[in-house]
Amino acid sequence: METRPTTIHTEDALAPRAPWSFLRAALPGGFTRWGWGLMFGWMLVLLGPALGWAGHLRRAAGWSALPNHWGESISARDIWELWENGGLQHRLTNSPTVHLFGIGLVVVLWCGWRMQAETAELKARLSSWLLGALDTLLIGVLPLGLVAWLTNLALTKVGGAGLDALGWTAFFGRPLVWMALIAALNLQWWFCRLGRAAGLARGYRLHLGESFMQLWSHPIQWGLVAIVGAALRSLLPLLVILLAWRMGGGTTFRVWLFLLLQLLVTAVNGWLLGWLLRTAALFTGHDAIVRDARAALKEYPRDAEAG
Repeated sequence: METRPTTIHTEDALAPRAPWSFLRAALPGGFTRWGWGLMFGWMLVLLGPALGWAGHLRRAAGWSALPNHWGESISARDIWELWENGGLQHRLTNSPTVHLFGIGLVVVLWCGWRMQAETAELKARLSSWLLGALDTLLIGVLPLGLVAWLTNLALTKVGGAGLDALGWTAFFGRPLVWMALIAALNLQWWFCRLGRAAGLARGYRLHLGESFMQLWSHPIQWGLVAIVGAALRSLLPLLVILLAWRMGGGTTFRVWLFLLLQLLVTAVNGWLLGWLLRTAALFTGHDAIVRDARAALKEYPRDAEAG
């Protein structure tokens, strides 16, 4: 009889691995049909509101002052008055270009799911996609929301300490907390739907527990992935806006250059999202292999006694 192995950690293929170890493996593979679809969907999400705004200016004023007056300051009160009393809300919400936003969002969600399932060598079922979201509501909203609320509360108190450095930290940190919460909920959803796609052979409660632990067994690494990913995807469009603001309008060419830069940054953000989707899929697949190996070790004495 063969000697029962004492651990799986000596086997590289079966050793547990942290999320960051999959970042390099997930780096290639973004320029596939689903990766292109993901980037194209994000560009549709951007183009919808942009074309709606341009169409409103053309219909309401007959021309756009953006090339001549881009870069001039506008107050929050001016934006509110324009939205509430200028007819902008009605025109944009009923504009056909808003449909581009909805279509683009659907393309992003579905192409991301197909890419992730393909990476994990699973079948991308719509039922897994939907029921995984329901699982996320059960196990993700309360703990992640509590962490975000406590962090936001701490930043609020830090910001009121009277020091400029702490005030700026709270100013930028509080929005980042809520963006990171959305990113973390997405991570939890990815784990839940991948677990659904793999099947619930060992029971629904075990599926919820495994999906929960895939996120919370590595809180620091997944937390940094959520925070850095959210910050980076927000920073790139902001840098383009700041560049265009300093350049000013002046010519229609500069406005079109601004739009093209925004499209480029949006495509990059789509690729970054695909990178994280593939990372989560590779981590989940390896975690399932490790769990199966551990289950086999636990069943070994029973099998040996029966033999």
